[in-house]
Amino acid sequence: MVSRQDPSDPTGVNDGRKRNTEPGGKTSAIRARKADAAISMRLSGATWTEIAQVCGYPTPRAALTATERALVKRLDEEDKAKMRQLAGARLERLLRGIWNKAIDPTDPEHLAAVQRAREVIDRHAKLFGLDAPTEIVVHNPTKTELESWVLRVMAAGTPRVEEEDIFDAEVVDEEPLRALGQV
Repeated sequence: MVSRQDPSDPTGVNDGRKRNTEPGGKTSAIRARKADAAISMRLSGATWTEIAQVCGYPTPRAALTATERALVKRLDEEDKAKMRQLAGARLERLLRGIWNKAIDPTDPEHLAAVQRAREVIDRHAKLFGLDAPTEIVVHNPTKTELESWVLRVMAAGTPRVEEEDIFDAEVVDEEPLRALGQV
């Protein structure tokens, strides 16, 4: 009997036998157990190659695909928030490990630690969406709004006139003033 790799098969190999692939059947339970084991191993730091060997996936890529598929099925928004919190805590722990060197300019590894700290902080900001673009709303005022604004500015900037200024004067001949150089 010849076996061939088959990522859709829970064992990773199809040996030609028919399997129960109905939801809730034996195959689904096997896939779920393998996926749970793969997720646990990955969270504890195992590589995809190690996961494939231990869980019986034919390739590291098959282990990755099966794990991602299982996570998509199982994760809801609350789970995603929990995972985000876990990742945030891990990043904070990494940052604490390099922080003292990063803030001490006399440390010989200061510049390298600063670079690493910036990378961790940047990743933390991305994780929580702190560097998301800001929405800018541009308002195009109407003619009525502009006129209203101009009236408010003019009213605030122009002093009130209590009485009209009226000057009672006579018109003087300009010739004598020109002779004196005053005009």
